[in-house]
Amino acid sequence: MKKICLAACLMLPAVAFSAPLEGLKFEQQKQQVVKDVKQNCPANSGLSDTQFANRVLESAENKTAVQSATRALDKNDRAAYEKAIKTIQCPTQK
Repeated sequence: MKKICLAACLMLPAVAFSAPLEGLKFEQQKQQVVKDVKQNCPANSGLSDTQFANRVLESAENKTAVQSATRALDKNDRAAYEKAIKTIQCPTQK
């Protein structure tokens, strides 16, 4: 019982510490994807990054491509990342 309690106590700081880092990693990946997709969609440069990302994610195909791009970033697979970015369609102006 003491070993279980000790293990739980040792894991708690690691879990608490990793959560903010995961959020930071997600935000960095999001910014990278938005920046790279925007390079392919110059007509939408007047949108804020948040507006642009929301418009991109309105499409189911784009959601899948963004997920693929994010997984490729996690795996440090540049070729797969670039392929996924190129499949993302630019949002239409509203």
